[in-house]
Amino acid sequence: MKPIEFKEKWIQDKSDRWVNFDSNELGKSDINESTKEFISNGFPEDAAPYLGFGWRSYDWKFYNIFDYYEYDDLDPITKSYWILGSDNSGNPICIDSSTDDRILLLDHEQDFEVIEVMNKNVEGLANSLLLYRDFIESVNSEFTENQIIELEEKFKLLNSNYYIECSFWDTEIENLRAEMV
Repeated sequence: MKPIEFKEKWIQDKSDRWVNFDSNELGKSDINESTKEFISNGFPEDAAPYLGFGWRSYDWKFYNIFDYYEYDDLDPITKSYWILGSDNSGNPICIDSSTDDRILLLDHEQDFEVIEVMNKNVEGLANSLLLYRDFIESVNSEFTENQIIELEEKFKLLNSNYYIECSFWDTEIENLRAEMV
């Protein structure tokens, strides 16, 4: 999917908020050019499940974890973790330039250790966000096991190994199952 297609698919009405990213800020990073191109076209400001994107909390700058937090004891690998957004607990969603721009969710209370891999790349994240949003909108808070199985199958079409390579979405599916009990 191209970045403009993502935006067109995401914005359904005027209430959908979109965040634009400054390409000059992106240019300061070592993420790859295709990732820069994709996110320079923007991202939704918020998305299910309780995710937010943008740099508002970071003075509209594109920081890596190491430079933003400036803790003396941070692992040098955090220089590769470029902040894209966060979850509802304040854990940063990052682009890991050391692993070909894999998307990670980091634990802000545990020295920014990786909680889960969200996606193999930013395009995969965009596709996953659309897939999850469409599911949530279609079920309107009540869903069956069959609908969850259909969601899993759609994730498998995006990435046949999503449950291993994108553990975040597998966890979210299991959270949906837990809500049914």
